[in-house]
Amino acid sequence: MPDQEIRCCACARLLFKMQAGALSGALSIKCPRCRAFNHLRPTSPNPERKIAPDPLGAKS
Repeated sequence: MPDQEIRCCACARLLFKMQAGALSGALSIKCPRCRAFNHLRPTSPNPERKIAPDPLGAKS
């Protein structure tokens, strides 16, 4: 998998590199150059999420 570059939204400085899909929760990072806060979150839901059991216990 190719690495994804995460850059500051204000000054475009490279903040970090990560593999695609590595981010599983929200992340806030402050740019050391311009001091802007960058808020990141996953682009898609976690595919490993379990399906909740049927509360009525019905079988399909």
